[in-house]
Amino acid sequence: MSSGSSDSPSDRVAADPQPGAGLRLPVDPRVAAAALVLVGLEIRLAMWSYATADVGRYLWPWYAFARDHGWRALGVAFTNYTPFYGYLLIAATAFDGHAPALLLIKAISFVFELATAFLAYRFVLRATGSRNRASVALVACWLAPAVLYNGALWGQADSIWTFFIVLAVYLFSTARNGVMPFGVAFAVKAQGVFLGPFALGMIVRQRRTVLWLGAVPLIYLAIAAPTLLAGRPLMDVLGVYLDQANTFHALSKHAASLWALTPSVPYTAGVAIGLALAAAAGLAITVLIARAKRTDVEFNTLAACLSLLAMPFLLPKMHDRYFYAFEVLSIILACQNRRYLMVAMAAQVSAVLSYLAFDHGIQGGVLVAAVQNLIVGGFLLRSFLQPSLASQPRPGEVWGYVLLSAAMAWLLPFCREPQPNPVAERAFLGVSVLLLSHLGLALFRLAPVRGRGRSLGPATSIAAPETR
Repeated sequence: MSSGSSDSPSDRVAADPQPGAGLRLPVDPRVAAAALVLVGLEIRLAMWSYATADVGRYLWPWYAFARDHGWRALGVAFTNYTPFYGYLLIAATAFDGHAPALLLIKAISFVFELATAFLAYRFVLRATGSRNRASVALVACWLAPAVLYNGALWGQADSIWTFFIVLAVYLFSTARNGVMPFGVAFAVKAQGVFLGPFALGMIVRQRRTVLWLGAVPLIYLAIAAPTLLAGRPLMDVLGVYLDQANTFHALSKHAASLWALTPSVPYTAGVAIGLALAAAAGLAITVLIARAKRTDVEFNTLAACLSLLAMPFLLPKMHDRYFYAFEVLSIILACQNRRYLMVAMAAQVSAVLSYLAFDHGIQGGVLVAAVQNLIVGGFLLRSFLQPSLASQPRPGEVWGYVLLSAAMAWLLPFCREPQPNPVAERAFLGVSVLLLSHLGLALFRLAPVRGRGRSLGPATSIAAPETR
């Protein structure tokens, strides 16, 4: 299939008569976005001093070693990450003394968060032709709760591999080869493999040779070359992901996955079952993408979201942070088509609930987040297979979800360990049931759009020229 050809009528979903309608901003969207980018920077500067236990256990010692040894540090495994993060950390130490060390560590994440936000702007502009929607995507990705929690509070590096994941999806979705950024994402963190089913499906659909996947390990070795030249053993570099996989023996580390819902499954059995389920789901997603008739940007973004959600949901041994790429890309999808708004909202709520389990021991939130991910995954799959069955969210449904989420947020402080309030816990359970029921009913409300004359939002062909 030639991805550069125009869509046939059957490939398209009905487009809005006025692209970007419903997202008209009272000021120039670029001015508003610039102002909110500064607000986001102020928020990050206000949060930089927050330090988790991981900061003292890992980030501080890594930074100190990089500062004291400079580029000579590359000859040893001074982090438990791949070499790419080590390069960034050594570069950050060049500013040592000009800013607090923890701020410099977190600044690495800030740079990639901002880069991802600008990429989101380009992505949505290409898909919709609307600067308003694109500006909303930029601001939403920059100010998303999951993004702020992950980088500004925790100083984690998930924004790095996610930037390359979003770039890969963008290139694949616009009829270009996204293997290179996909390979870089994998070279940064093993979680880059979550996009694997999508990447393979797009390679087959675009009639590229699957030998392109051979570039992924070559990219890893190319990025690791400075470390190897500095004297670090090859097997040490190649064994990073294996060492990470053996770090802990639990089916879920606060991850909103299938294994948070099945805590009684034995570890060994769960690992085998999880790997089998993920392999089967990945193969199914690859085949569905390869055979899909729709080739528009929105559809490709939807397919990538499905891959980025399904893999960490089914795989064992996942952390709370491993849905990060899905949480970001779902915002881009929602800005392309408003029908996915509640998907993006639910992704942010699930992320915060999972993070709070680590920070404050509120384990009940992980169960809620896991059920939400299950509901959202089902909705994305149905939208992928039967897009005509979905509808735009009603204002009451959106505000109902916001209010129920706010009620949960108000109750959470009373559910903290080690002395949770029993009344608050029961109330939290009740609100959680209402939230999940509301989300499921809102997403799965059957409303065939074409039959009722309602629009699903813009679905621009990848060959269509950009409009301004």
